[in-house]
Amino acid sequence: MSRILILDTVSLINLLERCVSRNLLKDLIQIGYEFQIVTEVEKEFLKKPTEIGFGRLFENKMNDIISVIDFDQKEIDISSLKKLEGLDLGESVSILYLLQNKTYELVSDDYAVHNNLKSKFGMKCKWTAGLLQELISMKIITLEDAQEIYLEMKQNGFWGFKKQKFTE
Repeated sequence: MSRILILDTVSLINLLERCVSRNLLKDLIQIGYEFQIVTEVEKEFLKKPTEIGFGRLFENKMNDIISVIDFDQKEIDISSLKKLEGLDLGESVSILYLLQNKTYELVSDDYAVHNNLKSKFGMKCKWTAGLLQELISMKIITLEDAQEIYLEMKQNGFWGFKKQKFTE
């Protein structure tokens, strides 16, 4: 299993709500992913979920596809806080958790998160669209499926790259 830490609410929304036609997390567990979020990301998400997003979060938590981490921030390295400018609470807590638990692949659809991780911590992060590309590569979905899913996600308010090119 490869552990994915979803760093921001935007990615959680993109994965749970923007593709109504299928539950992308169920597809992604077929290639060995398990998903985790910190409590702050869950709280941000639960402020305004759609019915499908609320239902999918509940279902994925019940089926152990997504687990929520209650991260005790009392023993964080304060010097790391200075590097987290411009990020919201969920993203900041996710990165602080990651710095103490470096066993994750990361997902974020926020440019500030990608830039912050790369420039200040030397880490790379995946985009939601990159997860679709992995589903193509592992033959869980076809190139045509990915293009249709991406179009559906964009029509439903997807945040991330405006144009995405998928390959087989």
